[in-house]
Amino acid sequence: MKVKPYLAHLTRESYVDQKSTLRQEGILDCSLGTNPFGASIKVLKAAREYSWSQVWLYPDPSYKELTREICMLWSEHADLDPEQIQVSHGASIVLERLNKMLVGPGSRVLGYSPQFTEYITEVEACGGKYEAAVLDPDDNFKFHADRLLAIISSEHCLIYIDNPNNPTGQVIALQEIEEIVRQASTRDITVVVDEAYADYMSRENSAVNLINKYSNLVVVRSFSKGLGLAGLRVGYGILPPQLNHYYQKINLPFSVSSVSCYLAREALLDQDFLHNCRAMVQQEKKKLILGLREKGYLISESSESCPIFVLGRQDKDINLREELLKRGILTVAGTDFRNLGANYVRVNIPAQAEEFLSRL
Repeated sequence: MKVKPYLAHLTRESYVDQKSTLRQEGILDCSLGTNPFGASIKVLKAAREYSWSQVWLYPDPSYKELTREICMLWSEHADLDPEQIQVSHGASIVLERLNKMLVGPGSRVLGYSPQFTEYITEVEACGGKYEAAVLDPDDNFKFHADRLLAIISSEHCLIYIDNPNNPTGQVIALQEIEEIVRQASTRDITVVVDEAYADYMSRENSAVNLINKYSNLVVVRSFSKGLGLAGLRVGYGILPPQLNHYYQKINLPFSVSSVSCYLAREALLDQDFLHNCRAMVQQEKKKLILGLREKGYLISESSESCPIFVLGRQDKDINLREELLKRGILTVAGTDFRNLGANYVRVNIPAQAEEFLSRL
């Protein structure tokens, strides 16, 4: 079988446990990055009222209504053309197709670590090599742009930045993002800013604000996190015309269902839901982190309004995921991220901080 030879040695790294019973009774699920407060009531109402008589038809391949609404959402921040918005079956599929376009055997991709595990695996599945500026645990894993800028090379084909970062939940300032994009542009390097969790930060800090200024910038967004539509699998990328031309060559049509696009549009129209979620996340996260610090846990650098963060213990011999699971709390193991040990976990906050703290 003429399988790509490097795949024989590739191990799929992922924090998604295919065999895990995440909804096991009595378990407080703080693992996968879903919205702890569910989905918008208006979206659920729209789902009940959806006309299913058209399911025999293919979706509109241009996703015209959804892309128009995305342009409206960003109208105060960027002058977007609907054609440069690529809708796909989740943000991760946009990332996969960008890699298909830009990464091949021997390609070098630069990021920082820890980062979104699935993306790293996708680089390696294309035969690429992922390199990273490693965040310092003694500095609470705080991101410093100068450390990444110091190792940028013209040999890199792509720089990957997740903002907010997964797993720490920290927000990188737009000024730092722009400096990375600017320096990458002088070396003909594409910068992909993965904003899957960016509904939990202000739009003023989004790299979408830079999209008309740089031809080497791609921004990827998701409906799964703040907008609460993880089960529908909808995401999109915003590309400059130069890159959009190539993306269309490797893209596949009909990757998102009509109902998913319809409900994604409804979610964008209910910004009050998102604002309320952000406020509730901030409230519960503050209580949770305060309680955890009182119990001696380590907390990563993290935005107060982003629902994920890295939790740790000083003792490196502790398996923190197993310790928390014994108390009925499911988290993502630190070992599922590069440069994190078993004494760390990623936490997605629950709807009520007290439920987590009471189990400790």
